[in-house]
This record gives sequence, structure tokens and C-alpha cells, in this order.
Amino acid sequence: MNGILLPLLFALAGLCAYATLHHAMIGWRSPLQRAHLWFALLCLVMVAYLVAKASAYQADSVRALVEGRRWEATLSLLLFAIFPWFVRTYTRLTPLWLPTVLSLVLTVVLVANVLLPFGANYVERPELAHVTLPWGEEVADLRVHRRGGWHNAGWLGFMLVFAYGLHASWQQHRRGEHRSARTLATAMAVFMAFMLFNQLVNRGLVEFPHTAEFGFLALLLVMSLGMTRALRETERRMQTILDQVPALVYLKDLQGRYLLSNRPFAEMFKLGDCADLNRTDHDLFPPAQAESLSANDREVLESGEPCRFEERVEIAGQARTYLTLKFPINDADGVPYGLCGVSTDITDLRQRETEMEVLRRQLRHSNRVAQLGTLSNSLAHELNQPLTAILSNAEAGLHLLGRGKSDPQEIREILQDIVRDDGRAFGIIRGLRDMLRQRVPTCELFSLADVVAEILALMRSELLERGVVSEQQLDRDCPVRADRVQIGQVILNLMMNALDAVEHRPADQRRIDVSVSRGGDGYVRATVRDTGAGLPGGKSEDIFDAFFSTKAHGLGMGLALSRSIIEAHGGRIWACDNPDQGATVAFQLPVAVEEGSS
Repeated sequence: MNGILLPLLFALAGLCAYATLHHAMIGWRSPLQRAHLWFALLCLVMVAYLVAKASAYQADSVRALVEGRRWEATLSLLLFAIFPWFVRTYTRLTPLWLPTVLSLVLTVVLVANVLLPFGANYVERPELAHVTLPWGEEVADLRVHRRGGWHNAGWLGFMLVFAYGLHASWQQHRRGEHRSARTLATAMAVFMAFMLFNQLVNRGLVEFPHTAEFGFLALLLVMSLGMTRALRETERRMQTILDQVPALVYLKDLQGRYLLSNRPFAEMFKLGDCADLNRTDHDLFPPAQAESLSANDREVLESGEPCRFEERVEIAGQARTYLTLKFPINDADGVPYGLCGVSTDITDLRQRETEMEVLRRQLRHSNRVAQLGTLSNSLAHELNQPLTAILSNAEAGLHLLGRGKSDPQEIREILQDIVRDDGRAFGIIRGLRDMLRQRVPTCELFSLADVVAEILALMRSELLERGVVSEQQLDRDCPVRADRVQIGQVILNLMMNALDAVEHRPADQRRIDVSVSRGGDGYVRATVRDTGAGLPGGKSEDIFDAFFSTKAHGLGMGLALSRSIIEAHGGRIWACDNPDQGATVAFQLPVAVEEGSS
């Protein structure tokens, strides 16, 4: 029966070493499970404690006995100094002062144990004695027959740690975490029972070796089983929830490796185990796409704030578009240790938006055609004037040449008139062509006043025919970057509405004032002011709604299109009644800065 205790201690050390590796791997792979890391540290200290304990049992001199017991006490104090932090993490108690005080008390005793001549276990030089265990094995006597103040202080610290553990388990029970609370309370009670058994051995009431290490083994088994079961249950619940989310949900570490994903993500990439991916974006996507995704990850981790991205990737040969929310996962100290992403497939949405944009372009084009159709008579008259002038000048020139007595100066003036009228006709035709052409919107740099002047030139005959007086105040220093034709359509809509508003006013009260100015707030403003009847019922906002119209044959799309165009260019459009008479409709666009200017 000899030689059982020491091999048993080394076997326990092996079990604790295995537990260290097991829980360290869990804590390393799953940063959310920090309690496993603390428990792995406890197991590691216990390995060293068991080796020191075995060494003390084999002491063959007083010096070896004292040093073995000193190491044993040091490691036991270190074990109990760490234990409150494991309990705090496991039970998620927020106060820091309790584990801090307990650790400081045990650290003070630890330092005294190192500095005292014979350690904290002995108040004087002990004698080397041996005891025979019940099964006949003979080992060094490690009992403490005379306890000093530091020994008692250490035991008081141990009991306080036990009390803290029981208090934490009670708090956990009150929160409704009954299973975890029972696991901790049971483990603490068993460990404390073995520790108290040591006191019976020290007092000579029981002939048996110390059993605290076996108590820790019991704690190890109970806590390990409980923590592993809780971890699996938590992972199962989380996975069940994530699998029901229609979006792609995943968790990455700081190196970009996928730690966790839901079932839609695994099915998307035909992965077997969606809980153990251990892959990166470079394993799932082409290099360019993977680098783009990694760049987004780095931006989130560097900023420390949630960010939204529109990410385009190719999956199974199909291009997909995802709206992704990425945010860092931080530990208790606020240091990020991972990144979570939630990606929603918006490919169909973007396709529908593209189709809607095509429809909007067609609607805007139809609106321009309708407006120009209304101006057809005026435009025909506007074109007829330069064409008639060109014809008259050409006939005059031919007549002079036919007489054989032509004056070169007179011929030059005739040709200059022809060039001027041709330029005017060409300008009108070019403006009509731009307004009627259906094309993809393009932004360019131009002066808002120039576009207003072009539209007013197209409408000059219409204004004269309806007897409307128009005054213009156009500031040429009003650069904007926008789609020239769309802005022209907005101005044309506002002018046509103003013409309709003053149509039924007395002839001497038909007036439309147009102005373009540059404000000091970084915006360019265009204003169309009429002397009509004002806004219908003061509805300054409703007039911009689709299908809202006060005209008998109006569709109510002009101002709605105008608002969509202006807002798409980063501007704003509004309307209000004038203090005296009529209404004013205005819009503003951001001032454009020419490239190369500062």
C-alpha cells in the first residue's frame, strides 16, 4: 500500500494541467467567456501548488520542509487572491472593491510568508517528523501544531473569500440564474469542507493527510462541468436565435477570422459547421472584394463606433449587394477584441430603385415635353423671328449683288445680322434639343443665372403674348454643380406656374420677378415671385406633393418633380405667400467650388 499519496498528487496535477489547457482554449476562442480564462489561471496555480505539496511531503531536512511549506503557502495564497476575480466574472457582479480588498489582504500575507524566516506556517524553527498514513505510507509531517498571527490571517482571508463566493452565488440566484448559482455554491461548499478537514488534521483529531487539494479537485470537477454545460446552453440559445435572423450575422476576431455565424451565412457559403469557421474574407471572396471588406473592418475598429456600409460581393457567380452594420465588441475595459456584422441583402431593392430611377427620368422627360408643348406656339414664333430676319437679310444681299453696285460695308452688316440671327435660332434649337433629349443625368459646373437666362429667352414670346411684365435680377457669380437640363426643367416649371397664376389678373397687375443671388451661407438662391392669387389655402408644403394641383387640367407632378430634383442635388425648395399680393417659390443649391481653387 506504500507510495499512493505522491503519485495521486501528481495525477491531480495532471488533471489540473488538462483543465488549464481546456478552459484557456475556451476563453481564447470565445472572448465573451472570460470566466474560463480566470478558471484556467486558477488551475495553473493549483498545478504548481500540488508539485510544491508533493515536494513538502518528501522533505528530508528541516530546511527542505520549511521551503516546501513556504512554496505551498505562497501558492495557496495566490490561488485565493485570484479566486474572487473568477467569482466576480462568473457571477457578473459589478462592485470592484470587494475582490480588490480580499486580494490585497491575501497579498500582504503572501509577502509576509516570503519574508518571514520560517514562512507563515511556523512561528519558530520546526522539527522534521514523519507520520504513517492509515494505509502504511510514511511522509513528512506537515501539520501546523502552533499557529501564528500570519497563519491565522491567511485563514481569515480564506474564509472571507469563501463568504464572498457564497454571497455572489446568492446574488446570482436572486437574478434568476439558479443553475449557475447552485453550481458555484456547491463547489464552494465542498472545497470549504475539505479545507475545514485540514484543521481537524492539524489539531490531531484525525490521522490523515491534508485534503484541501482534493477539495479543489472537487471544485474543479463541479465548476468545469457547470461552466461547460452553461457555455453549450448559451451557444445553443444564441445559435438558435441567430439562425432565425434572415440577415447574415457573424462575429470576427481582430485578425479577421470568423468565430461565429448564423445558418443563413453558412448556407450562403456552403459551410459545414457554422459555429467553427476559422476562415477569413480572403478564403471566401476574390482578393479585391476581400480587401474592401477588410478595409471596412479596420475602419470600424479604429473608430470604435458602429458604421454602415454598402458592400458588393460575388457569391456563386452572382453579384450581390448588402447593407452591412458593423460594430466593435469590447471587453469590460472598453478594449475591442472582435467585430460583429449584420448584413442584409438589398440586391432586389437596389434593382427596384434603379428601375424607379428610370421611370422618374421618363416622367421628368414627359413633363418637359408637356411644358414645351404648352409653349409650342410661342417657341414657333420665337424661331420665326430670327429665321424671317435671316431670309430678309439674304434677299437684301442678293438684291444688292444683282444691281452690280454693292457696298462692301453694307454687305458686311447684312452678313453680321445673318450670323447674329442664326446664333439666336441655333441657341433656341439647342435649348429645345437639350430639354427634349432623354439621357442619363450628368453633373457639370455652370452659373445658375445662365440657365435662368436661357429659360427666360425661350419664354420671351410667351410672356409678351400673355401681357406679363418680367423683371430679372441675375447675379452671374452663382456657380453650382448639377444637371443643367434638370435645373432648367425646375425653372421652367416655376415660370409656367407663375404664368398660370397671373393669367386671370388685370392686365396692369400681371408681373413676374425672377432673381438669382448668392447668399453668405454657402448657397445660391433662385426666386420666382408673381402677383397672382397666392397659395391655395396657405398650403405651402402640400403644393409639392405628387398629384396636388389647383389647375383644371393639371396632373400635379411639376412641383413634385421639382422638389425631387432639387433635393437630389443637396438643395431645398419652398413657397410662401407675399405680404402684398401673389406668392413666391424659391429654391437653393450649394455653391460649387471650382477644381483647383482654395
